[in-house]
Amino acid sequence: MIDNYWSLLRTVAQISFVLYSLATPFSLTKAQEGTEPYAYIESAQSLTEEPLTITDLVIHGVPFSSALTDAPLSTTIVSDSRLREKGETSFDYEMESIPNLTWSSGTSRPRFFLIRGVGELEQYEGAPNPSVATIIDGIDFSGLGITVPLFDVEQVEVLRGPQGILFGSSALAGALTVTSKEPTAFTDGYVQGMVGNDDLRSGGFALGGGIPGLDNRFQMRFSAFSSQSNGFRDNAFLGRQDTNKRDESIVRLKARFEPSADLSVDFTVWQSEFDNGYDAFAIDNSFTTQSDRPGQDRTFVQAGSARVSANISQEIALESITSVARTTIDYSYDGDWGNPNLWEPYNPYDYFSDSFRSRNIVGQEVRFRSNTAGYKHGEQWRWLVGGFAQELTESSSIDHYFEDFVYDELDTQYKARTGAVFGQVEAPLGNGRSLSVGGRVEQRNTRYFDSRASNFSPTFSMIGGVVTYEHELSHSARGYTSVSRGYKGGGFNAGVQVPDARRQYNPEYLWNFEVGLKGDFFRKRVRANLAVFHNERRDQQLKFAVQNDPSDPLAFTYITESVASGRSMGLELDTTTTLSSWCDLWVVGSVMESELVSVPDESVSLQGRSFSIAPSWQYATGLRFRLPRGVFSRVEITGKDAFYFDDSHNQHSNPYSLVNFSIGRQFEGWNITAWSRNIFNERYDTRGFFFGNEPPDYPSKLYVQRGDPRAFGLTVAYSF
Repeated sequence: MIDNYWSLLRTVAQISFVLYSLATPFSLTKAQEGTEPYAYIESAQSLTEEPLTITDLVIHGVPFSSALTDAPLSTTIVSDSRLREKGETSFDYEMESIPNLTWSSGTSRPRFFLIRGVGELEQYEGAPNPSVATIIDGIDFSGLGITVPLFDVEQVEVLRGPQGILFGSSALAGALTVTSKEPTAFTDGYVQGMVGNDDLRSGGFALGGGIPGLDNRFQMRFSAFSSQSNGFRDNAFLGRQDTNKRDESIVRLKARFEPSADLSVDFTVWQSEFDNGYDAFAIDNSFTTQSDRPGQDRTFVQAGSARVSANISQEIALESITSVARTTIDYSYDGDWGNPNLWEPYNPYDYFSDSFRSRNIVGQEVRFRSNTAGYKHGEQWRWLVGGFAQELTESSSIDHYFEDFVYDELDTQYKARTGAVFGQVEAPLGNGRSLSVGGRVEQRNTRYFDSRASNFSPTFSMIGGVVTYEHELSHSARGYTSVSRGYKGGGFNAGVQVPDARRQYNPEYLWNFEVGLKGDFFRKRVRANLAVFHNERRDQQLKFAVQNDPSDPLAFTYITESVASGRSMGLELDTTTTLSSWCDLWVVGSVMESELVSVPDESVSLQGRSFSIAPSWQYATGLRFRLPRGVFSRVEITGKDAFYFDDSHNQHSNPYSLVNFSIGRQFEGWNITAWSRNIFNERYDTRGFFFGNEPPDYPSKLYVQRGDPRAFGLTVAYSF
């Protein structure tokens, strides 16, 4: 571990020295500052025959919205143009090219995210307690995943490190924010259709513009999308190809009312449904399943938000965000993954699990901030203060079946009321330097009870904050150093067989030390973002699953403990190089060393091990071409090191690399793209369980969920 740390430090020092040395000789003069900047992601207009220019993007999920190159934190932005160029409508495919972002499978779509190896692996029982905040159009869906297809989405932001100023206790590790396209004064829209293998077929349309006769004071945007596919599994027992199906849709309406230049009100309402099957595991770890009772993974969401933005004076602005959401999840699976023919002569051996969750959230956030009109970075004061209140209620029921009879059931009720105050101030120090200090104080009152006589009502008070120093090294490069403290609420273990001494656990805290360098080099032909971090986890929460009865694949007790500690260290690099007027190159990657420093006595085998689902390296590199007559092409290679599947055992995956390719043409509003993911049909694992499931001896064995095999298709879109 120590040798790896020193090797990592040497690499960081070398990269930092090279980037710093490049910043001065190729920095812009004052006369050049108004030229079009480069950035990591292309704009929607980039699919033309004009020379490649990469426009800068704005990060919204930070206290002070700023350009990607100005934000003092490690960030990745995935834009709409990038998604459309690659033929993507689901976030799980795009995650392969985002540094230090992983997810714990075991569901049909990503639900449990991890950033830098910090996050949840599942929620089979107990109360929600996520480490990664997931915010969609200002609405909190932490712990539920990205519950919308990525159609008519402006961008997805991945913010690494604690983000407590705005997101609170659900952002110990970082945050994912999804922003759909906003209404516009002019009429625009597009229609899209897609077909592919696995019986893929999808279509959608979006239309926006101002309402005639109202002087553009009222603007709207409506979008609808639906997608179906079979899910890349064959059920040999039932003779079906759709038991792992994907059937996903969304309808969204956004409206903006601007009665004056100092006041605007934005409304968003949407409904989405992921009516997916779940038949992903096979006894032989193949794509051919044997289950006689396939499960489902259905998520239904109804949500809305209202955002009021007002300039109270020339110095003060107000922002109010009210959000409501109702989510139901019906998740079931074949517990034995088999059928009577497969288990002959050891019948009856037939288990099935069915769980239902219903969550309601009402949230209110109010922010007062300095009016940033005409703001110059590093030359003026900025401040923000605010308050947050949220009520979350969640009910669930879990039924376990043996053959057709319920032999175990659990009904739960959970309520959490959260209140917080937060603030941040940024002070200029002169000579291109600034210092920012922020903090958040939060209290969460919880109540949990279930049908097994568990009854808990703990209250947690938590404090987080951040201190950041920024230094403008030149007109085109800046560096930053930050120290932040994030937190995640404590909780309780509700299982019948949990000892009294292990019923409750404490909040977890994470200290993040980060140094970064961002800039444009070689006369703005190269953009590079580098972040180096060191994390210290205190009262680290580990969750263990203990199989109570080897002959029952559903009989588990889940215990979370906060008596561990861990640390991690790594770097994240994101570069884009314009090689010519028709070609650019990007190299994105991360390396990380993580270690469980101390663990509970009964889990000594985890001592010194890496965090779960925390690969030591990830990378994505590729080329993008723009050819005559509107032809464009993109080739990309992504890779990931091996990672441990769980805290309950030491089984791990294997390293893998995937190759993706797309080629298309844009002309007269049309965009036709042929695409393929995982061209060489690489076999790779996304989740692994280690337990007994095969009679008569029920030996513990590793069962894995495979990532999708080769996929290819054609997308046709028309913009107007």
